[in-house]
Amino acid sequence: MTVRPAHALKMKDLERATGVGRETIRFYIRQGLLPEPHRPGRNVAWYDAGFVERIALIKELQQKRFLPLHAIKGILGAGDAAARPSRTEVQTLLELDGKLFPPLAGIPAPSPERLAALAQRTDLPVAELEAIAAAGAITIVRRDDDRWVEGDAVRIVELWARLRHAGFSDALGFRPEQIALYVELVQALARQELRLFTQGIAGRVTTEGARRMAEEGIVVLNQVIGLLRKQTLLRYIAEGNVPPAPRKRQTRPRHPRLRGTV
Repeated sequence: MTVRPAHALKMKDLERATGVGRETIRFYIRQGLLPEPHRPGRNVAWYDAGFVERIALIKELQQKRFLPLHAIKGILGAGDAAARPSRTEVQTLLELDGKLFPPLAGIPAPSPERLAALAQRTDLPVAELEAIAAAGAITIVRRDDDRWVEGDAVRIVELWARLRHAGFSDALGFRPEQIALYVELVQALARQELRLFTQGIAGRVTTEGARRMAEEGIVVLNQVIGLLRKQTLLRYIAEGNVPPAPRKRQTRPRHPRLRGTV
């Protein structure tokens, strides 16, 4: 007989505590929104109090913030319990939504542009902009039966065009798909930065104070990252620490086969 741990819930208890049906709970588990329960036996599963709080937070993010499940998963994380943000940390982060970097007077944000028009203006093929979007660097928005690029995505395309005009061509091996490397590195860094930031300020700093700290931190650390990258690249170059080119596969010379030999 399986002994029930202290404060552990069965599925029916979890349904009653959260108002969410078991099929939805199982769907959340399959999607990574909830962790796997403790399973001491084949047909036994125990759910701790963390499931109740996490389901309540999922419902709140859906009903009050109108967030899709993939966005909620990104906020809540899918790691172990120690790595997941608390409810206070999530609330601190959401309170900053829409408050960072308001438009400055006299410095207008980039106007939205149709994909085809932006490609023509920057002298880039539409297919190249699509490849940049596929790499996760920009988002192409469909609106009014057309495709648009908005906000900072316009600047990213303009900067990519500058690289092209500087000589970073396909012929030299510089392809738009390679921008995925920077997307992945920045996403990993941003997750860690947000976790450290929210852990430090949650419940200790006002929303206005958090906004000022976040804006200044982003500006300052962007400069630090740029200097660290430049410093590291120059050191590697000085040391001759450049990755060697891939070795070409050597093929043995083929000799004509003599008739009558095996």
